[in-house]
Amino acid sequence: MHKENKMGTMPVGKLLFTMALPMIIAMVVQALYNVVDSIYISRYAESAVTALGLAFPVQNVQIGFAVGIGVGVNSLLSKSLGEGNQEKADRVAGNGIFLALIATAIFVLFGIFGTRPYYQMQGASAEVVGSGIAYTSICCILTLGIYFEVLFERMLQATGRTMHTMFTQGAGAITNIVLDPVFIFGVDALGIPAMGAAGAAIATVLGQWVAAALALFFNLKFN
Repeated sequence: MHKENKMGTMPVGKLLFTMALPMIIAMVVQALYNVVDSIYISRYAESAVTALGLAFPVQNVQIGFAVGIGVGVNSLLSKSLGEGNQEKADRVAGNGIFLALIATAIFVLFGIFGTRPYYQMQGASAEVVGSGIAYTSICCILTLGIYFEVLFERMLQATGRTMHTMFTQGAGAITNIVLDPVFIFGVDALGIPAMGAAGAAIATVLGQWVAAALALFFNLKFN
């Protein structure tokens, strides 16, 4: 027998507050990814800052696809659980993972074949093109982390566990903040070279994967 979900028993006012506040904090934390990357990379090279500025629209499209799939799964999952249809809820979750894999494949192909034409059509300098390709290709080829992060977080939100999503996004953002200077500027003592824009991308991707892994753990444990 499944434990009764708070979304069907808690008073509406209290439910809205307990669910909305962690989601607001989580979205603010999510916005820190690009802000932190820009702050650190501005101390590395001006061309790298321009490259990241041109990369952000691509990342916004990535996030748009991820959120679109996640919101659809969230809505259907909530409806299925409200109906007490566990079989349909499981099927919705599986379909969401399948759609995330398709979207991932599209951006992996863009990361391999599309980044150079994208930057060259901007009329950017050779330095900007080089930094942009390094940053965007890494973010696109390893994009599965952001898709799984968003999808698994929406599954948690569908069952009212918004506090858990705040922890997952917080863990990802902290990972990015800590690793950004390490990979951008390098650490000689650890044998890590300065990688500039590529280092910022690696830190971003690792943060996304940490958040995705934590969100998957919460789903396996609670959902």
